[in-house]
Amino acid sequence: MAHLKKNTRGAVPGLAVHFERKTDHHTNKDIDVSKSYLNQVLMADGSDMVSRFNARLNDVYCMKRDDVKALATWIVTLPEEIAEAPYEQQSAFFEATMNFLNERYGQENAVAAVVHYDETTPHLHYAFVPVVFDDKKSRYKVSAKEVLTRHDLQTFHEDLDQDLKKVLPFYEQGILNNKTLPFENVAEIKKYNDQFNALKTELADVEENIRAKQAVLQITEQALSKNLFGKTVLKPDDLDRFKNVLATMKKATLQSQHETEELKQTLGQVKAQLADVQADYQNLKETHQVLQQRQREQQQLDYAMRDMLKNDYGVDKLSHTDVEARYVLYKLDNEELTQNKKVAQSWLKTLTTARADPDTKIAPTRLDRGIEQVKALINRIIELTRDLFKGPSL
Repeated sequence: MAHLKKNTRGAVPGLAVHFERKTDHHTNKDIDVSKSYLNQVLMADGSDMVSRFNARLNDVYCMKRDDVKALATWIVTLPEEIAEAPYEQQSAFFEATMNFLNERYGQENAVAAVVHYDETTPHLHYAFVPVVFDDKKSRYKVSAKEVLTRHDLQTFHEDLDQDLKKVLPFYEQGILNNKTLPFENVAEIKKYNDQFNALKTELADVEENIRAKQAVLQITEQALSKNLFGKTVLKPDDLDRFKNVLATMKKATLQSQHETEELKQTLGQVKAQLADVQADYQNLKETHQVLQQRQREQQQLDYAMRDMLKNDYGVDKLSHTDVEARYVLYKLDNEELTQNKKVAQSWLKTLTTARADPDTKIAPTRLDRGIEQVKALINRIIELTRDLFKGPSL
C-alpha cells in the first residue's frame, strides 16, 4: 500500500526530523525508540535530507512562492504477505521499491529514502523533488502538477507491483491484493463522493426540465386542436410558427432524454465504483484492526522478553546480529529447515557474521554447530536439485 503527499519547501525541515529520527522526543506515540536501531537509511552518502533538497533546488528552476509543492513523498508500507518474512527479504523489498521510485522519478531528484522499523508497520519514506524539462525555456523546473499526473497516480500501484514481481523471487501475492484503493488518500475518496452527489443533483435537474417541456408540449397540442365547428383556432402563419416551435421543442426533449440516459449510466457506474470503494475501505479497516491487535501482542511479548533478559540474565540489549543469528538457530533447533538455497546461504552468512562478532552473547560452540548444520543443509539442497534435473534412471 502506497500513499503520496505533496509538500511545500517550508515543510521539509520537519519532515527531515521525522524521517531521519533527529530527536528522541517524538509526538508520534507509535514510535518505539528501542527499535530505532533497526531503521535503514538507503541514501547513506554522508549528507542529509535538507542538504540534498537545497542542492537539487539550486540546480533547477523553482518559483519563489510559499505554496509551491517543491517536495513529494511516497510512503510504501510492507505488504502483509511478507510481514513475517526474514529481515533480509523485507530489506530487499524496500531496496527494490526505492530502485523503482528512482527509475520513475529520477535518482538525481531523490533526497531521502528511509525505512522505519520502529513504528506499527515497517514502511519506506521516499522523498524527491518533482522535476520536469521545460521545452519552451530549455531548462529543468519544479512542477508537481506535471510529474504527478492523474495517469501517474492511476498506474503507480500496478507498475510497482509488476516491477517487484520481476526482481523479487519471494514476492508473489503483490501489494495490490485486492485491497489497494484507486485513490491517493481519504481526501480523494471524499472528492469522488462529492462528484457522485453532484451527478445526482444534475440528473434531478434534467428530469425536472423534461417534465416542464412535456407540460408545454401538452398545452401546445391542445391549442392546435379544432373547435366545435371543425375550424382551426389559429391562423395559417401562426400555425406554421407553432409547428416550428413544436418541432424544436420535440428535438430538445429527445436530446434531454438522451442526456438523461447517459447520466443514468454514469450514475450507475459511479454507484458501483463507490460501493467497491466502501467495501475495500471496510476490509482495510478490519485488516488494520487485526494488525494493531497483533502488534500489541507482539509488543507485550517483546517487553516480557526484554524484562527477562535484563532482570534475570543481566542483558541490557542485544545487537541486531545476535537477534538474526538466534532466529536461525531456533529454526535449526526445531528442524524448521528451508528448501531454498538462497535462504540457506543467507542463514550461513548470518551465523558466520555473528561468530566473527567479539561482542556476541551466543556461545561460540553453539554458533559453530549451527554453521556446520547449515553447510550440511546447503549440500543436501544442492544434491536434491542435481537429482531433480538428472531425472529417473533408465
